[in-house]
Amino acid sequence: MPIRLWDGSGPVLADTSAWMQARRDSGARDLLLGAVERGDVRWCWPVRYELMVDARGSDGIAAVERTMESLPEVAVDRSVQRAVLATMRELAADGSHGAHRFPLADLAVAAAAQSAGVDILHFDQHLERLGEHLAVRAHWISNPA
Repeated sequence: MPIRLWDGSGPVLADTSAWMQARRDSGARDLLLGAVERGDVRWCWPVRYELMVDARGSDGIAAVERTMESLPEVAVDRSVQRAVLATMRELAADGSHGAHRFPLADLAVAAAAQSAGVDILHFDQHLERLGEHLAVRAHWISNPA
């Protein structure tokens, strides 16, 4: 399957990997910041937790909180949590041993995006595979090659 690079438009749920890649890649950063300004970027709790863990001290945590509070939230409610479990069961039934073993945050992001009807923005092969499984469009924030 060809790599689907994000063009910076349309509503997306930005995974932690997209935020991290935007720190390293100025082109990705420009796309992400432009989408943030337009209100096209969404967040969910697993991403917020991971970004806060990665933050450097209280100033970094405050910056994450300010950014997330300025964006629309995608709820990780009971239905999303049940979708995570259903996805794990489906992957286990359809694949080889361990096929269901994805990072829990990635499973939650993919299920939340599916529930909200938005695309996934990422820099992580796991999200690419989960997007395919859940029929959610997944976009790389920059070229992984």
